[in-house]
Amino acid sequence: MTPKVSPGTCLLCRAPVTKQKALKHGMECLQASGWPTGKKPSLLIMIRGRDNKNYWLVVLARHDARLRDLDQLIRDVWVECCGHLSSFEIEGVIYESDAECSTDAMNAPLSHLVSPGSMFSYDYDFGSTTSLDLKVIGETPVAPLNALLGLIARNDRPVIPCDLCGGEAGFALDDPDGEIPRYYCRECLASAGCDPEYVGIIANSPRSGVCGYAEDPAAALPWYPPGWSADEIVPDELDDALDEIAFDDEIEIETSIAAVIQDIGPDIDAFVEAEKAAYGEEAACMAGESVMAFCTFMHALYGLTIDAWGALSVQRCLVDELSQNPVFPEDWPENAVPILCRFLTHMEASGRLTNASGLIAALEESEPAFQKAATSPEKSLALFRRILVKAQEAGIDTNDMDAFFNFTMREIVRMAGMDPDSEEVQKELSSLLADELLKSGADDLRAATILVQCTDFCNRFEDDTILDRCREIIRDIFDHPAAPLSRGDVVLWSAAIVYVACREANLIRSGRGGSSLTQDIGFFFGFERSSIQNKAKVLKKLLSGR
Repeated sequence: MTPKVSPGTCLLCRAPVTKQKALKHGMECLQASGWPTGKKPSLLIMIRGRDNKNYWLVVLARHDARLRDLDQLIRDVWVECCGHLSSFEIEGVIYESDAECSTDAMNAPLSHLVSPGSMFSYDYDFGSTTSLDLKVIGETPVAPLNALLGLIARNDRPVIPCDLCGGEAGFALDDPDGEIPRYYCRECLASAGCDPEYVGIIANSPRSGVCGYAEDPAAALPWYPPGWSADEIVPDELDDALDEIAFDDEIEIETSIAAVIQDIGPDIDAFVEAEKAAYGEEAACMAGESVMAFCTFMHALYGLTIDAWGALSVQRCLVDELSQNPVFPEDWPENAVPILCRFLTHMEASGRLTNASGLIAALEESEPAFQKAATSPEKSLALFRRILVKAQEAGIDTNDMDAFFNFTMREIVRMAGMDPDSEEVQKELSSLLADELLKSGADDLRAATILVQCTDFCNRFEDDTILDRCREIIRDIFDHPAAPLSRGDVVLWSAAIVYVACREANLIRSGRGGSSLTQDIGFFFGFERSSIQNKAKVLKKLLSGR
């Protein structure tokens, strides 16, 4: 049940206010603010989350502010994540962002459409929609300072209890494998062992937890009155805590490696030598890396030395952790469990284990699940998405296959636990990058990039029908004799593939002006409708020639 009192803060004087008293307090503060008087009265607009009315804003809008200005404020403060379309509905009329018509509907002045007492609505993202209710709650002669619009009050950051200690949480774990998010305070987060990739700051927004939304205090700051800082909107200590998770994780792995070496380092070396004598150099290398990784995970996750290993812990470590090895030889998934079983037998023979047979039975029972997880397309896609995001953050042009390929190789080496800048690894990388057979993987890289882009767009649909068709199209043109994927902009290819899949599913209607989905595709991928349609025509010709 929504509480009757929704606490907030006056952004002018920083006094606590409630949603119910925000108008009266705001009017008094504006009169005392020394802000200029407008030529015409300014509007005071209350904006609330439709599904959770504890999220609210009070906005001061100058008489000549336009719908587009209000749309931008809402995006910057509350909802922007992927450049989705948005719309206002006022008295039954829809005003869409960048509507394809001679006059942009969002350019309409607010004062021509609403007045005190008017109620209207706003939707952002027509897939995973965030809906807001707006009401003009008053007017004042005071105008915003040096702007058309500005915030004057806002709800306080929501208080959500930590799942572990019951204190105030600051972080949410949105693990895709979990049904509901989990919440942690800073102290419990540090001890929870969460994957930093899925942890985010609890956003003060009705879009929290939707479509990867993350609060952007730098974008929100220009809409605040003078004197505020980004750190006051989203405290730096929350960002610092997220950084510490990743840093602590690296330290923990290094500590665990050292502990394993100290405990059974000589035994591992002896086992690797035995593998070399029996199976050769390459097999010994695979055995050493597999055993060292497994032992490190067992120590890092469970704090277990080898004499304390149990059937359940080795099964969980095998399926949940070792299977996520980012780079491995083609025959590794079928050899990893036999290697570990031989290692256990070796350790029992050396007197370090007494329960090898039970552990071996547990590993063999979980081998099918391990192989499935190790070779899962979803795992590969998730891994590549992480690399793609890092490349974009590093300013790598993903259309420059040489630069992108080199960056990807370095990231894979880093994920495998090696230092890509060490002299030994550098020599190995140089040798690999000079291999023409490996270079042919550039086309695979382009195809993977396109699939990730298509997948991210298709997340808005209720099922995988469109995504499955995108996969089929990518596979068909990847195998095309003309090798079309080796040329052109990968993002434009992605947009065209999604467009064709949606047209085939009758989600995009023919005719002048296209549809809102066409506009959404253009916004998401950053291309004009005409460019996407032209590329789609090329794509259709390629597909028809198969």
